[in-house]
This record gives sequence, structure tokens and C-alpha cells, in this order.
Amino acid sequence: MKKARPLQLGAMAGAAVLAILAGWWLVDGLSPADAPETVAATSAAPAPGGAVPATAQPIGDARPAPDAMLNPSLILIFESALAEAQATGKAAFMAMAPGLLAKRLPAELVARAMGLLERYIDMQEAMQALPPPEAGDPASLRKTIEARAEVRRRYFAPEEIEGLFGDEIRQDALMADKMAIARDATLTPDEREAAAKRSEEALLTPEQREQRRAFTAQVDVQHQTDAMDARGASAQERFAERSAAYGYEAARQLAALDQENQDWNSRLDQYANAPPDQQAQLRESLFNERERLRLSGALALRSAKPAPNAAGRTPGRSPS
Repeated sequence: MKKARPLQLGAMAGAAVLAILAGWWLVDGLSPADAPETVAATSAAPAPGGAVPATAQPIGDARPAPDAMLNPSLILIFESALAEAQATGKAAFMAMAPGLLAKRLPAELVARAMGLLERYIDMQEAMQALPPPEAGDPASLRKTIEARAEVRRRYFAPEEIEGLFGDEIRQDALMADKMAIARDATLTPDEREAAAKRSEEALLTPEQREQRRAFTAQVDVQHQTDAMDARGASAQERFAERSAAYGYEAARQLAALDQENQDWNSRLDQYANAPPDQQAQLRESLFNERERLRLSGALALRSAKPAPNAAGRTPGRSPS
């Protein structure tokens, strides 16, 4: 008899598959635990029986007011509820869902959210049946994106798709554009960069573009730091290179972080190299309460890393 497993669904999983295959896309860093506790109230009534509601038709030039409930935060709430439930099937989860949603939504929104949640689960089950795209193939990725779009249309009305999944859809489209641009041998590096920028401006909001720039800057800083660690760059060399790349203030803050990490590694060395009968005392004197909670993990991590680098620094990052 096959052992029952928790229900594993979610847009997060689907987006992650595309991101891995594309090999570059920025993940926002939100987890179900980060989901907002509430979604703003809305006057729209729930569709009876969870059926897909008809698209609202504007009268004359009037447009319907935005539906505050239809936004990506609701998907994070659904994912959070799924993660908490650890249910082994849809029926078991849906029995638990009203109580789980009531912890995350105002009471007046739970009934409507239940209808959306049931369709969301059905949609995700259908998504899991789709074949994954071939790694590194823009045409295959676009085919998968369109197949996912067709599945969404079976379960949600256009305004629901835009509100709940619009950001994800645009990010998937940008992912496909970037992959195609990167593999277009007819483009020069400058043309490739310009084409990628046009795609970002067409598909992402200013806030999303800023998030991606910030993420890219963090990755660049880490790569630069790793390179300087590997060659044993002096503090003066580090400051000069960082100041040229990111400005004086950023270089100053990174220098402070270097010092913090150096201090942390020095204390780790002292603790790890001490006789066992002295380690208990050093654990209390060298580390604060938060650091002590991370001490065993830090020692395990460093034991799996190479020997100290050319600068004489043991690899590791301060937990503070």
C-alpha cells in the first residue's frame, strides 16, 4: 500500500521549475511564512459553487473598480495554508481550509476565498500534468508558458488571472525573452543588452525592475568579495575596488562587514581549536545567545569547506 504524502501544490513550485530551467530569473524571496495576514476587503460577491464568474462588463466608458482581493498576496495565503495543513489529498485539505483561511483573512472574505482556493488547487493539479520545458530551449519554454496560460483560462476569469497571476505571467514572459536574446548569435553584446532592457521595461513594473537591480547588485558584490578572498586582497585593495564599483559609502559598509566576519571567524577558530574541556566555557564567553544557537551549524559548514584561503581567513559568515 502506497504511503500517503502531503498535498504538494502551488504556483511557487511551478514558477520555480521554470526559473531553474531558464537559469537566471530573480526570485522575490517571499515564502508562505511572509504572506500578509490579511487581504483588503472587497464588495464583490463570491461566485456560487466556486464557478468561474463572468467577466464584469463596463458601462460606456466606466471601468470596474480594481478588486482588492485579487492580488498575489492571496496566492501566498493559499500556499501558507497548504504548507500548514500537510494534508494528504484535496478533500482532507478542503475540510481544514475554512479554519486555516480564517486565521489569515477577515471573516467576510473566507467564503469567497474558499471558491478561489478550490479552483486554485484544481488548476495546480492540472499544471503538474504538463510536461516540463526542455532546458535551455526558448521555444520549448514559450510552449510551456502558453500551456500554463491555457490551464489558467480553464479555471479563472480574465480579471482573476490578471489580479492573481499577472506578475508571474509577465515574469515568465521576460524569462523566455531573456533566454531567446542570450542565444541569438546575430546580436552584438550591446544589442543583446539593449534588447534585454527593452523587454524588462515592457514587462516589469518600475518596482520589479528596482528589485531585480538590487538583487543583481548583491550577487555582484558577493562575486567580487569571493574573488578578493581567493587572492588574499588587502583591506586597502578591497576598499579601493568596492569604492570604484559601488561608491564610498557602500565600500565603507562592506569593510565593516568584512571586519565583523573576520571577528566571527577568529572566535570560531579559538573555540574549534580549544581542548574539549575548555569549549563549554568558551562557548559562553565568546558567543552571545543568538550566536550560540548557530554555533554547531557554523562548525559543520566550515568542516565541509576547503582549508583557509590565501589571506589566512577561515571561510564563514557572521550570523549577525
